[in-house]
Amino acid sequence: MGEYDTFINKNFEELMEDEEITGVIRDLTPGKKKYKGLYARFQVSKDPNKYPERLWIRLGRGQLVEKPCSMRVIEFIDLFAQT
Repeated sequence: MGEYDTFINKNFEELMEDEEITGVIRDLTPGKKKYKGLYARFQVSKDPNKYPERLWIRLGRGQLVEKPCSMRVIEFIDLFAQT
């Protein structure tokens, strides 16, 4: 189980259950690659046990929401892929 954080541009109360988000997730898992930013499509649940990965939500100015969420990565997106 990995641990990540992400920023959202809305109130936490407006975050829908199982909402799909495309954005940057930052890897908080201990190790050499700590704080690595990854661009991905992921599904978020406010239930911390629903999906395998733990996700901490930060609001627009960096405020950390106290309760962790869970997420499932749908796909990692390579922004530098050749088209």
